[in-house]
Amino acid sequence: MAQRDEQIKVGAVVVVAAVVFMMALIFVGGVRVFRRGMVTYTTYFKFAGGLEPGAVVRFGGLKVGKVTTAQIDPRDSTRIRVVLQVDSKTPIHTDSRARISTLGFLGENYVEISPGTRGAGPLKPGSEIPATEIVQLADVFSNVNTVTLNTNKLVNDVDEKFLVMADRTDQLITNVNAVVGPENRAHLESVLANMDATLAEVRPRLKTTLDNIDTASQKLGPTIDSTRVTLEKTNQLVDHLDALVQEDRPAFNESLQKLITTLDSTRQVMLSLNDTLNTNRPDLDETIANMRQSSENLKKFTDTIKQRPYSLIRIKPQKEHIPPNGK
Repeated sequence: MAQRDEQIKVGAVVVVAAVVFMMALIFVGGVRVFRRGMVTYTTYFKFAGGLEPGAVVRFGGLKVGKVTTAQIDPRDSTRIRVVLQVDSKTPIHTDSRARISTLGFLGENYVEISPGTRGAGPLKPGSEIPATEIVQLADVFSNVNTVTLNTNKLVNDVDEKFLVMADRTDQLITNVNAVVGPENRAHLESVLANMDATLAEVRPRLKTTLDNIDTASQKLGPTIDSTRVTLEKTNQLVDHLDALVQEDRPAFNESLQKLITTLDSTRQVMLSLNDTLNTNRPDLDETIANMRQSSENLKKFTDTIKQRPYSLIRIKPQKEHIPPNGK
């Protein structure tokens, strides 16, 4: 009996130890006794970010699975093929996206699956989840360095251009000071005074000219009406001429040819006349100058006749009679 009791006690200890071990696996190791169904999805990344098999898969921040495989894609060596094992009840949609994330700065990387939108349909198990690539710190630092170098170059260029502009501004100020100096200022005041005097002199004439323009504008209205009537009559005449041309086109063509011939002859005559005028222009100028001089002499002669008509009768006028006493 004592041996049997001892065996019972040893068995009870073994059973209690097994229960404690199972509970430790469940609560500490995360082992699920009653596993739910798991499904597999695949995603591809250009940069895996240190993912390894066993990494956590989260959906909206909740743990829903793990990474089973992370290796170079045999069909495309430029990307990493990652196989995910996810709880079958996870509502992954067709517009869900997979990306590599981390909890805090020192946490391990995991795969985050975005929930997508409610209107999108469910993604079938075994399908590919489109990936969103992460930005590497090295790329960020490289871009920052590039931007810094470009900024420094831009600042240097701006400094050089600013110095050039400053020099040109100083030269411009010097030139402006030279232009607005006392001598130039006095000259400018003189020019403005002359302009004021000229405007004062021209203003009455300008007013008269504007009045004449107003009068001409008032008379222009009837003229425009008459011109409109004339244009209408001209259009009617053109219509009649068109009808006439359509009726007697051969005769019109013959007349047109004769008119062209006549115009050519007239053009030749005008060219000959122009050559003649160009050849005899000095003589014509001299003749015109003589005629002008003759006109001036005739005008003087006429003025003399008007003032002293007795010059036609006698050449010299009689001297005035002076009394002996000089009175």
